[in-house]
Amino acid sequence: MKAPPEPFATASLYNPHYPRRCGQALDQALQFTPAYHSWRSFDIGIESGVFSRLASFSALTKEDLRTHGPQGFVPHGRSIPEGLASGEIELATTSGTTGDQVENVWYQPWWNRSEAASWQLNSHACGADLGNHREAILTSPWCAGVPCENGFLTKEQRTLGRFLYLCERSDPSQWPNALMNRMVDELNCFGPQVLEANPSFLGKLSRHIITNGLRVRSPALIVLTYEFPSILHLRIIRQAFDSPLASSYGSTETGYVFMECEAGRMHQVTESCHVDFLPLSPDQGGPKRGRLLVTTFDNPWRSLVRFDTGDIVRLNSGAPCPCGRHEGLTLTSVEGRLVNLTLTPGNRLVTQGEVDRALSEVPGIVEYQVIQTEQSAYTARFVIGPNETTPPTGAVREAIQAIYGPAATITPEPVTSIAPDPPGKYRLVKSLIPIDPSLFLDDQFAPREKNTQR
Repeated sequence: MKAPPEPFATASLYNPHYPRRCGQALDQALQFTPAYHSWRSFDIGIESGVFSRLASFSALTKEDLRTHGPQGFVPHGRSIPEGLASGEIELATTSGTTGDQVENVWYQPWWNRSEAASWQLNSHACGADLGNHREAILTSPWCAGVPCENGFLTKEQRTLGRFLYLCERSDPSQWPNALMNRMVDELNCFGPQVLEANPSFLGKLSRHIITNGLRVRSPALIVLTYEFPSILHLRIIRQAFDSPLASSYGSTETGYVFMECEAGRMHQVTESCHVDFLPLSPDQGGPKRGRLLVTTFDNPWRSLVRFDTGDIVRLNSGAPCPCGRHEGLTLTSVEGRLVNLTLTPGNRLVTQGEVDRALSEVPGIVEYQVIQTEQSAYTARFVIGPNETTPPTGAVREAIQAIYGPAATITPEPVTSIAPDPPGKYRLVKSLIPIDPSLFLDDQFAPREKNTQR
């Protein structure tokens, strides 16, 4: 097999101990973790350097995690039943559709270290003296919290230590005003230092605050996580809250991978993970646009190597970030998940970020969802603000047409609300026709065979 080109990680700056930690993570997987037994014959050897060794393997997928089960990724022969019995670990199932769910071993100390490392990449987080702080969480309760779709829970039922879960309902389009008033009252009384929120959920609450002229206590920091933060979400949240905003990027499997700095760029959490970047082909936005594979460090209960996070990102180009941080990969943006990709009639990939930037320029809309229904047909559902009287149907069509081209048939559809997909995550853009993202990668960076023996 033809040797791959020099991996992107080679051109990045790291502390002197970083390559050794990458090597330890890889060796722990190959030597001591059952799921990687078939990977050993694909190792090109330590003389090639750890970044090239990692790049020689194909991606680890959620399908692999399901195939081997949680025990398959536990290194050094540790026993999950014993860990559960002692209370050292828990089993956590990721949210999503049945075909996308994965059961993970949850080791809280490792997660806490990963989160703390991410705070060092944002000056507002550093200045907030985080650690044992009060934190309010607003996301789908099926992702984090206590779900209750019928009736309401007490504040005590939604409190866990220093954490207050603001909402037990997973569909913001069905939130009653009384529930949102309760959230505002609890933010004012609880006084969290940090509000961690799903941006669409916080956007809904922010519109309620502004429309009704409510006063809300702003925390020292708002961390946006769980889903893609639309420019529309950011705009309305900034009107309702005075807090600095920071987007956090990661997953249940990988912990914290990138953190947005005060200058608005995303920096790799090099203390807890390594990131490989697979660029798309030049005609699809490469080499600056591509996919991420994450290798985790120092988790005694979970060994992950080159795990495919399922997202498209854009690498920082040009001048270094003005915040002064330079270690690891720096992103200009997270462009959205692979499942939110669409195609133009001419077969060019369109990310959720592209659609969002276009629709954010249309005055009057507060929510949207673009659905590719056929190869050349797209429906653009949108909600207008409470003070708007005329739906900007023409402007919506023009914005979408500019992305997909003159051959696209655009159907704008004004609606009163948009519900999230189960279990409470919005898909602002999606395609009803199958798209295989692997076909759009730059071939020279994509290993041509799976790490399984034939």
